[in-house]
Amino acid sequence: MMQLNSKVIKITFKFIILIGVFSASTSESNPSEILYKQGFSLSIEGKTQSAIQTYLKALEIKPESAEAHHSLGVLYFKVGSGAKAIDHFKKAELFYKNRKDKRANFNLTIVRKNLKKAYKKLGLNPDDFRLDTFLATEGEWKPSGVGFLIGKQGHLFTAASSIKGANKIRIRFPNGQTSPAKLVREFIVYKIAILKLINHVSGLTYPLAFEDNPHFKEGNSVYAMDFSKITATNQALSKGKILRENALENSDKIIQLNLELKKVRNGGPLFNKNGKLIGLTLSKPLAQKSFSYLKDSPENASFAIKSPYLKMILAGLIDSKKRDNDQPREANINSGINVNKISKEVINNFIFLETYN
Repeated sequence: MMQLNSKVIKITFKFIILIGVFSASTSESNPSEILYKQGFSLSIEGKTQSAIQTYLKALEIKPESAEAHHSLGVLYFKVGSGAKAIDHFKKAELFYKNRKDKRANFNLTIVRKNLKKAYKKLGLNPDDFRLDTFLATEGEWKPSGVGFLIGKQGHLFTAASSIKGANKIRIRFPNGQTSPAKLVREFIVYKIAILKLINHVSGLTYPLAFEDNPHFKEGNSVYAMDFSKITATNQALSKGKILRENALENSDKIIQLNLELKKVRNGGPLFNKNGKLIGLTLSKPLAQKSFSYLKDSPENASFAIKSPYLKMILAGLIDSKKRDNDQPREANINSGINVNKISKEVINNFIFLETYN
């Protein structure tokens, strides 16, 4: 009797999810909505694989469709593709959170129940599915790294390894927006790449600012972005400290760090206690691979390229006529960020890279 009830509950749960998602998506008659409705009809008819393909086509037109991701998650879970199911549930959760309508709030509650159920069923921990592993849409676009915006001309810093071999580059913001980007210049010695947004992205603010006279004294507190928790604004930064002011024997441009992060991302921003940029983070494996004169370091050490070098190379790329408006101004009292609580506006200055090879 208990087994029968369990099956009934399982079937009813899935049915409620599909009905709830469908009713949220019937307000417009655009190509994405039409495909979504077709996918829903196919799923009701039991044509699961056809429904999956139809939902994927809908996402090619509208990648931020929370309902399509939600429905795909249900179907992938049904056919035993647990990892794909969680990926799409996570996308749906993100896009529902960015909406204000009541139906989105209702479906957000449901998709979180789905996630909890999927994690338990697969014996997985939520940390196994980091944000940057699922943000790419279906197709040939693949997550490749992280970076950050600096200046009002749309320049971005990242690690050169993030775009290696890429034919096309796309930026995905934590709120789900995307924009194509182009490589402006790659700096081989220190493994840095500077990109630039091709399209205008509405709603962006540019609060990040280089520290005017940064101090890299051993023991100083620093803060790095935890990209796995980027949607949780009160947990987005992780604290650490400087271990060595100069991590290379033949250069003064790299510092050695101890960061309280499970995974240090290449190309992430490093801040001081005042919320000013003082570096670009590098993982220990990349530093060991890239620099021959790396000094001895603890097992959990990481590294960062100092901000004066970053500031210098950025200044060389900015049009001199626009430099006063574009170059971050350290004298501005409003420059920098609050390291104790990152706002949603600031979060969108930290980006995920996707490449098309």
